[in-house]
Amino acid sequence: MPGELRERQNVSVLSEAFSTFREASDRLVSTYQGLEEKIAELSRVIREKDRALDSQGQFLDAVLKSLSTGVVVLTTGGRILWSNPRVGEWIGEQESDVLEVLADWGVWPISDAVLQIPVLWKGRSLIVNHSVVEDREGRPAGHVLILTDRTRIREMEEEVSRDRRLKEMGEMVATIAHELRNPLGSLEIFASLAQKEVRPETPLSDWVGFMRVQVGRLDRLIGNLLSYTRPPEIVLDRMVVGEFLSRAESDFRRILEMRARAGDPPVLLRVQGDMGAVIEADEALLYQALYNLVTNAFQVLEDIPDGKVVVEGTVSEEGVVCLSVEDNGPGISEAAKEHVCAPFFSTKPKGTGLGLSIVHNIADAHKGTMTFDSRPGRTIFWVRFPSGEGSSCPEKTGRVTREEAL
Repeated sequence: MPGELRERQNVSVLSEAFSTFREASDRLVSTYQGLEEKIAELSRVIREKDRALDSQGQFLDAVLKSLSTGVVVLTTGGRILWSNPRVGEWIGEQESDVLEVLADWGVWPISDAVLQIPVLWKGRSLIVNHSVVEDREGRPAGHVLILTDRTRIREMEEEVSRDRRLKEMGEMVATIAHELRNPLGSLEIFASLAQKEVRPETPLSDWVGFMRVQVGRLDRLIGNLLSYTRPPEIVLDRMVVGEFLSRAESDFRRILEMRARAGDPPVLLRVQGDMGAVIEADEALLYQALYNLVTNAFQVLEDIPDGKVVVEGTVSEEGVVCLSVEDNGPGISEAAKEHVCAPFFSTKPKGTGLGLSIVHNIADAHKGTMTFDSRPGRTIFWVRFPSGEGSSCPEKTGRVTREEAL
C-alpha cells in the first residue's frame, strides 16, 4: 500500500508538471506568433518606407538633374559622390577633370566654411557657392558646390547700360539736330532763290542744284535722327497716291541727275501704281519711309551698270495700302537679314543704320508692317497698312505708271 500511494503521488506531480509545461509552451507559442505578426508588420512598414524613400530619391535625382545650375557633392577627401549633367556640360564628365578645374578656379581644396567665388569659364560668368554637410556630431562629412550661370544676367546688365548710354546720346543728338535744322532751312531757301536767278543749263545752275540736293540729304539725315529719338506722331489726312508718288519721283530723279554728274552708273527709275487712289495716311511720314527705301536702293546700285528701281503704290479692294520698292542689286546677305531693322546696323561704310529701322517704326505707327524679300539680283521691300474710311480706289485698278496717269 505505501508503495502504491507513493507511485500515485509521483504520477500526480508529473501530471501537474506536464500540465504546467503545456501551458507555458502554449503561452510561448502564442507569444511567438504575436512576435511574428509584429515582425511582419514592421517588415511591411519598412518596405513601404523604402519604396517611399526610393520614390523621393528618384524625384530628387530628377530635380537635381533638371536644374539649370551645376551641383557637385564631394567627400572631405575630395572624392566626387555625385554631380548633375550641367556640371558635365560645363566642365566634363571625368572626376579628375572636375577636380582639376575646381583647383584652377581656387575652389578646391576648400579652406573656408562659406565660399562664394566668381569665375569666368569658356565664355560663361559663373558664381560658385559652397556649403558644408555635417554629421550628427557636427563634424564635416562632405561638401556641396553650387555653380550658377550669371552670363545672361551679365548680358542684361550690359544691355541696360548700353540702353542708358543710347538714351543719353539720343537726347544729345536730338538737341544738335534741332540746332542744325534752322540753318539748313535758311540754306534751302537761299539756294532756291539763287536757282531762280541763274540761267538754266549753266555750270552755276548745276552747282546750285547740287547744293539743294545735298541740303535735302542733310535734312533727311537729321529727320532720321529725330525720328529715331522720338516715336512718330501720326497725323492722318486724305492724300492722292498719284500726287504723292509724283512729288517723290521728282526728288528721286534730281538725286539721280546729281549721281550721274558725279560719274555713277545710270539707274532706271519707274514709278507705278493706282495713281488715282485716295487714302488716309500721314503723308510726311510716308514720304520719309519711301525716301529711305529708295535712297537705300540707289546706294546698293552704285556698282551695277544696269541698275533699276521700281516704286509702286497700290490700294487693295479691302483698303490695304502697299508701297513697295524693288531693285536689281546684289541682295542682302543671309547674315545681315536678321539685323536689317536693328538701329545703327549698316552694311555701308557711310550709313547711319537708321533708315530701315525708321521705316519699320513708321509702318508700325500706321498699324502696318514692313517686310522684305531679298536674293541676288532682286530685293523688294513692302510697307503695308490699312487706310482710313476716306480711302477709295479708281475704277482702273491695274498697275499704272505716272506717265499713263497723266
